[in-house]
Amino acid sequence: MPRRRNSAQKKAIIFTESTRTQKYLLQVLEASPYKGKIVLFNGNNKDPRSREIYKAWIQQHQRTDRVTGSPTADMRAALVDYFREEATIMVATEAAAEGINLQFCSLVVNYDLPWNPQRIEQRIGRCHRYGQKNEVVVVNFLNKNNAADKRVYELLKDRFQLFSGVFGASDEVLGSIESGVDFETRIAAIYQRCRSAEEIAEAFKKLQSDMEEQIDERMQETRRKLLENFDEEVQEKLRVQLRESTEALGRYEQWLWALTRYCLRDCAEFSDDQKSFRLISNPFPGENIHLGPYRVGKHVEDVNLYRAGHPLAQRIIAQCRELELPPAEIRFDYSGTGRNIAALDSLRGERGWLTAYSITVTAFETQDHVLLVGCKDDETPLLPEQCQRLFTLAGESAETSTDAAKIARGSLEGGLAKHRGDILENLSAKNGTYFEAELDKLDRWGEDQRATLKLELKELEDRIKEVKRAARTAANLPEKLKLERERKQLDAKRDEAWKDYELAARQIEAKKDALMDEVEKRLQQQVSENELFTIRWRLE
Repeated sequence: MPRRRNSAQKKAIIFTESTRTQKYLLQVLEASPYKGKIVLFNGNNKDPRSREIYKAWIQQHQRTDRVTGSPTADMRAALVDYFREEATIMVATEAAAEGINLQFCSLVVNYDLPWNPQRIEQRIGRCHRYGQKNEVVVVNFLNKNNAADKRVYELLKDRFQLFSGVFGASDEVLGSIESGVDFETRIAAIYQRCRSAEEIAEAFKKLQSDMEEQIDERMQETRRKLLENFDEEVQEKLRVQLRESTEALGRYEQWLWALTRYCLRDCAEFSDDQKSFRLISNPFPGENIHLGPYRVGKHVEDVNLYRAGHPLAQRIIAQCRELELPPAEIRFDYSGTGRNIAALDSLRGERGWLTAYSITVTAFETQDHVLLVGCKDDETPLLPEQCQRLFTLAGESAETSTDAAKIARGSLEGGLAKHRGDILENLSAKNGTYFEAELDKLDRWGEDQRATLKLELKELEDRIKEVKRAARTAANLPEKLKLERERKQLDAKRDEAWKDYELAARQIEAKKDALMDEVEKRLQQQVSENELFTIRWRLE
């Protein structure tokens, strides 16, 4: 019996590497029967059609929790909704490879095939998601006359198994390479260095040989770890889930659910099975709060989607942040959970102290971090994972000595200093990577600008030479005058082209100066920290 075709089988996303190619594809498709059924998705979405879609979406969803207030996030949501409900084809740059759900689409076209396998995996992952009811078809455009392009595709298909349909194969292999960027860099070097088909074949043979042992070892190690350490942590990281558990909450959603359940325990009715609730009284008198129902999850359509950015959730979080939490003793119940949490096994029967700090780093942007620092009574420090896992357990609290808590903070200060240093070091590294990437983009943009203008100048110079040559051999004076006027016009165009070239050079330098000013702002960091709470813990 043939499968029923639904909307997912009628949608296609085409990925390309540049907005220039994106515009070209739009022109081609608009001249086809798909005219009017195409939507663009890129890093800025400033074209008139995208703005129209965004404006209509805002009007449709005004005064609802669909509108987040972030123009970037709302534009992305508007374009995805339009693709789902109206368009047939989305032509997207790499901006669509992360952070959006295209589960309703089942055809992925890589018009430009990246050399980085992790980027390809991200593209396919937009459609090949849990809950996808159709087989996802991946179409890759390939220049068969280019030996290097063919070898790149063979590596991606045969060795990385990106297009084989064997779930998890690509995850295991991609995890074995240190960085998709490193792999991409090695391929770029082959393109630049090799000139003959024999040289290309030899270079790719060496690349595959270098990676072969590393990939095989990593795959074996991954399988071994899954079998030996199949505890709660591994379960969270595994992508493999049964179809019945596709609605399982992520870690942050679980935290939000638990926090909401506690804070609204006296004024809401909760359904743990559905992860939904309805208010029976207003938890914030004097404020206009919708009674619901609300639901936490992924595929919420018939009720209010409850997430961390929802106004009610934000109000609850703000209220909790204002609470003053005196030192307390908490007995965490591990034995009665029936769960296997490897990180906590060594802490059974132990006691100690734990402090939570809020750290805010303000520079070019503001980042908030919550640090959990703990130790056992013998001052052995707890691992960050152990601190986090403690709070996945149920616990009972009791008052404890404030003086004892003050003494314990001294033992925890070293751990706090280390975590604080790690945050600042990671931020510095992130800013360094950002600077290098942006500078590289500027350099490539500048090279493109110069190359285009140089080509235009060369064409003008060649045309001027042709006109001069024709003028010298002209048969009569009127023809000579006509050619001389044409030459003068070409000279004027050449002068304008040189001005454009010089202007482009100044723009490039101005953009570099602006980038350096931006990075300099990021380096002016201000760090503030606040103690949230201190507890004496006991694990039973």
